[in-house]
Amino acid sequence: MPKTIALFFVILCTLSLPLSAHAGQTITRVGDRQAVTLQQLCAKAEAADLVMIGEVHDAVQHHDLHLAVIRELRTRKLPLAIGVEVMQSDNQKELDAFMAGTMSEADFRQVFARNWSYDWRLYRDIFMLARENKIPMIALNVPKKLVIKVSRQGYASLTPEERTTLPEGTTCDINNPHTEFLKQSFGEVFKRVTKGRIFEYFCEAQTLRNSGMAMNISQYVKTAPKTKIVALTGIWHGVKNAVPEQLARSGTKLSSLVVMPEIKEFSAGKASPDAIDYLVSFPSP
Repeated sequence: MPKTIALFFVILCTLSLPLSAHAGQTITRVGDRQAVTLQQLCAKAEAADLVMIGEVHDAVQHHDLHLAVIRELRTRKLPLAIGVEVMQSDNQKELDAFMAGTMSEADFRQVFARNWSYDWRLYRDIFMLARENKIPMIALNVPKKLVIKVSRQGYASLTPEERTTLPEGTTCDINNPHTEFLKQSFGEVFKRVTKGRIFEYFCEAQTLRNSGMAMNISQYVKTAPKTKIVALTGIWHGVKNAVPEQLARSGTKLSSLVVMPEIKEFSAGKASPDAIDYLVSFPSP
């Protein structure tokens, strides 16, 4: 067999392997600690209205996971929409224009840079996959200027006009297990600049983002009730007691499946089915 043909078959076979075998990743079903394939995970995702997939924003492998799940769900001929934390809800028109092909990539990159501080190239393949396959994208995030204001002055500082596009009343719920993580995160993020920073405001800002993303998901579902939403967010927005819980509190009844990449907080058996359904581990660099 000629070398070029042999190489072609090697590549073809490699691409057809499940995710867990393709690049050394392992997918674990957290409820019973059993290893599963990408296809098995997506079979469960077929029954969910919302699939939350987390990320560490600058981790290339995590974005590859996003692509793998979306591509697999597409093969199942499901009506899909992709929700993204990286875009703020007041830029939905610009996002729609790019998806429709009426805005160039060069122009959209400028929009993206206003919305998100991480490199466009980390996310480009996801956006282009959606654009090329006419998969709607939802700008999930709350406008940045409002989040910053709440983090510094509290939710009560917002004017009635500023609140018109936000969920009603955002409080820091001390009974939510998510709040305990926020306390740890607050200490790490602001350990050098804690003066003038109030944890309650920080917690309100994060809760505002969670409830805002939940609200934007809920609003989209009302316009496209049979569409499965794949939401791509930072890990601590995607766990069950963050955006999914805010959806439930708002009265939006959506079944969800939560898929998270492994981080130190979830390593060594620390991932709980109360927070995660599937955990994806990656090989060391």
